[in-house]
Amino acid sequence: MYRSGIASEPGHKVRVGELSGGSFEEIAVNQVRYFRLPWGSVSKVRVMGIVIDSWKSDNGTFARLEIHDGTGSIQVKAWEEDISRITDPYTNRLYDVGAIIDVMGRIRSWRDTIYLYPVLASKVKNPNLILLRELEILRRILRHKSPPVSRLDNHAIDSVLIRLLKDVGPLSSDEVADLLKWDLDEVSKRIAELKSSGLIYERNGKYVYIGR
Repeated sequence: MYRSGIASEPGHKVRVGELSGGSFEEIAVNQVRYFRLPWGSVSKVRVMGIVIDSWKSDNGTFARLEIHDGTGSIQVKAWEEDISRITDPYTNRLYDVGAIIDVMGRIRSWRDTIYLYPVLASKVKNPNLILLRELEILRRILRHKSPPVSRLDNHAIDSVLIRLLKDVGPLSSDEVADLLKWDLDEVSKRIAELKSSGLIYERNGKYVYIGR
């Protein structure tokens, strides 16, 4: 998972709750310490959430935000000139409590508690971006958990499809194939079988799981 172009490596989009299950790698690469998550090691992450605490020291040399995304909360800490990275450029003040922000940062730890050291942060003004972020994270989770369709028998494929429609649906065949990175023809075939068996039904071009 290590890359040579660390400086240009993107921030991997995660939920705060995922970070609690990670741990630091034993070694650093180019003085960057990687953080291991169940699906790989990363040097930077992106977290989108609401600011629930905003504080700056009296002498202006330290500031922190605490953001919550529904799965947990994490602090974002900055010192000296890097405080500008968590400052609203329109007000020249720290992002206020209640603001929704997207933070890219490096994972650090103090007294066994992880926090983010900011690379950049921006205010989220379009609420659709929150839904888009959830979908992006969901796609990554599903790709990690769901093996390639070629490795599964029909029963296993049906189980994955039912779970997906139950937890995420309604979804079209195209959306299912895109989320799971499976062959569209195979997905369409298994969905047709599930529909004929009465386990799912079609509504406005999307499929809905009938059970609970």
